[in-house]
Amino acid sequence: MTRWFRMLPMLLVAAPLAAADLSAVPDVPADLRPTAPIQDINDAIVYTIHEVLSGPADVAMARKAASDVWIRGWFKWRNARDYAGRAWQIETAHEAGARFGGGVTCSALYHGENGLSEAEVRDLATRGPDGSLVDAWGKPGIRHGSLSNPAYRRYVLSWCFKQMSHGVDYLFMDEIHAALGPDEGFDDYALADFRRYLVRRYVEGDGWAPDDPRWRKELTIDTGNRALCPDGTIRSFEYRVYLKRRGLIGNPHGAANPLARDWGRFRRERDDRAWKEMVDAIRARAAAEGRRVWISANGLAKDVDLQVLGVWGLWRVDGEGRVDLARSQLSDWWGTVRTGRAKAGRRVPVVFFHDWGMRGYPWMRVTAAERVAWLRVRGAEIYAAGGFFAFPVRGPWGKNALEDGILDDVVRQVTFYRRHRGLYLEADVLGLEPLEASEPMLSLALWRCEPRARLALHVINRQVDGQWRPVPRKHVAVTLPMDRAPKRVRIVSPDFSGEQTGRATVEGGRLKVTLPEVRAYAVAVLDYDEAPAVRMASPPVRPAARWARPEQNMFRVSADGAIAGAEALNGYLQGNLHTHLRNPPTFLLNVPRGGRMRLHVMGVAAMGARVEVLLDGRNARTIDLPDRDGRNDCHAAEYDETFTIDLPPGTQRVSVRNVGPDWAFVSWYAFDAG
Repeated sequence: MTRWFRMLPMLLVAAPLAAADLSAVPDVPADLRPTAPIQDINDAIVYTIHEVLSGPADVAMARKAASDVWIRGWFKWRNARDYAGRAWQIETAHEAGARFGGGVTCSALYHGENGLSEAEVRDLATRGPDGSLVDAWGKPGIRHGSLSNPAYRRYVLSWCFKQMSHGVDYLFMDEIHAALGPDEGFDDYALADFRRYLVRRYVEGDGWAPDDPRWRKELTIDTGNRALCPDGTIRSFEYRVYLKRRGLIGNPHGAANPLARDWGRFRRERDDRAWKEMVDAIRARAAAEGRRVWISANGLAKDVDLQVLGVWGLWRVDGEGRVDLARSQLSDWWGTVRTGRAKAGRRVPVVFFHDWGMRGYPWMRVTAAERVAWLRVRGAEIYAAGGFFAFPVRGPWGKNALEDGILDDVVRQVTFYRRHRGLYLEADVLGLEPLEASEPMLSLALWRCEPRARLALHVINRQVDGQWRPVPRKHVAVTLPMDRAPKRVRIVSPDFSGEQTGRATVEGGRLKVTLPEVRAYAVAVLDYDEAPAVRMASPPVRPAARWARPEQNMFRVSADGAIAGAEALNGYLQGNLHTHLRNPPTFLLNVPRGGRMRLHVMGVAAMGARVEVLLDGRNARTIDLPDRDGRNDCHAAEYDETFTIDLPPGTQRVSVRNVGPDWAFVSWYAFDAG
């Protein structure tokens, strides 16, 4: 962290690149390059990321990549740039058929930034439980803003509006909940919001009087104490005084605080309200200008036009820090895509990218050869799971795609996705199981395409040699759960031009599709005269990673495996160490012919865990999860293992609980009917 912040001013002003160096990189064919910017974000097939565009050479490299959306071409972190002087970059992007993305931080606030006075910074910044300023990320001179302060929200929006005034088409909103640590968020503005929340929750909601005895009896708030409530009612409650008197300054979120749960609910409500206010303001400003500006957060969020999130928790390296391709991550990507769409409330693009920030930059900790291998394998998996990968072209890490030697591969992949955009934009993932391959180390997905009588089988080869080059796999056979052969099998790939021909036969009531060769990635298109019936396993549902007690613990599962209210699922299954955070899930479902539940465990706490699965209150399986890596990282591939529980026919109540020492993290659940 310290090194990252020390380097930040240098990294944000990346050295310019000689435009002539681009001449050695092949171009995306002219007939595949965008000729005009897209009008609908759902028409984008290629995204690239640029932090940030500087001079003409950077823009030339962006044009070389021929993407539909340039993410973070501008980005305000500390001091804003001269947007008027860079407006030509947007014009150039539009001429190249691309939409231009700007962005802002909703969290970082530096003393003296952009002419702010010391008094203004102190007013905009949030506070600790004792009322003092807090060093954001432990770095002096940096604060986090208070989302309860209208002036801070206006300050963030002012940079959005400035960028919009010069023509940005899309805004990337970083850290929309202000990235507050546990010792932040207790400023006067937030405390006033909390008082209003308590009034809504208990006075207006439950009918308590503002000076009701239940404040003291149930929540230990003595409204008669004028130090706590100066006017004798909850409307003047001083939460910081309450924390100090109860000795909770050092741990305001612990089980000893009767108000911790209400504080958590208030914060989530406040954060959602502040975010909605900002996105509404951006859209209103754009509408007043007669145009549309798309919005994303950094991470999955509500009220967005596209979801954009870092690969952080899904980055896999082995014990020596090298890229780990041992296991398929299709379930991870697909589950995230589905969660992102559910969070947005509609089908929106879900775009992954390699983020940078407080924990360093994992993408640059591996070799360039590993980065190319990752692009060819994991990037293909992301597309095969219904998502998009934002190819890294320019970033503040000291290198760019040309210097890094990966731009050639980016252009080759962009060419493929542009040529076959219909396979991704006019299709839907049917499923990942039960597809079976004749060879190991292959990731498989099946799609249904337009026209509906067409299927697409995506095959990704994860096997690489010592130089990180894919090991070609000959005569790869994949078995599908259907008994009708297509009239033809056409194979396309970013690894060769044109089409190849595959074979399809029905054996033992199942379809076997054979591809003559798979290098890194190939798609077998199966053409039918009529849509074939195919039954795939239910998709995975990914819980959120929240260090909080789940608000909901009952979930109804439909016949197709969808979990109603899945956004309330928490991946943390708390054990005996944090009992106040326990509220384990129970799933209600009906499987007339029986079925199965699958849960995928990633990391466990350093003390280990023990998960029990109960069917109608009876223990059906116990999963012992002793610590393996000595870490407390929920996303670590410590287990990265799927556990299956068979379900008997009928109506089921399936409960999942942890009776072990500490937490286990479930990265996804899936339910399949027999």
